[in-house]
Amino acid sequence: MKKFLLILSIIFTALIITFCGKTVIQDPVSADTNNISKVQNDSILPGNSVNDSGIKDITNHVGLFDVSMSGYKGELFIGITDGKFYATIKFYNWGNGTPQPVTDLKVTDDKIYFKRVINTKEDLLKYGGTAFFEQDFYGIFTSDKKTIKGYYRYIGTQDNWEAIKK
Repeated sequence: MKKFLLILSIIFTALIITFCGKTVIQDPVSADTNNISKVQNDSILPGNSVNDSGIKDITNHVGLFDVSMSGYKGELFIGITDGKFYATIKFYNWGNGTPQPVTDLKVTDDKIYFKRVINTKEDLLKYGGTAFFEQDFYGIFTSDKKTIKGYYRYIGTQDNWEAIKK
């Protein structure tokens, strides 16, 4: 019986991953986004305005970053849509490996802040995990903007994270 339930849960997880895929489209050429790819998805959560960020060369702050935290490896994507930043994060060795939109995103010339939240049953199924949680991420861009180093807080503890631009 346990094997049967395990097989059913694997099939169910595979179906969820298959049907929760995202379509990547190219943003029309525009001066402020430099034609950066964006994800067409209703779950994108806009962050702060690019115009209010104080960033002069926006291309250094957006794109795909290799991220690592507490032994977990994955990707952080920072993009722009409708004049606002947005970001997704996913981990290869956690959950379903599905890019998860971050909340409360704020990007400035030298700092980044966001939250990673799973607080519904739908989120647990879509992104993986076994319990609800909220993590606060704080980071500082290096002077060349190719690396973000910072810390995150989770249930009263604090640990380091790092992201390196691909």
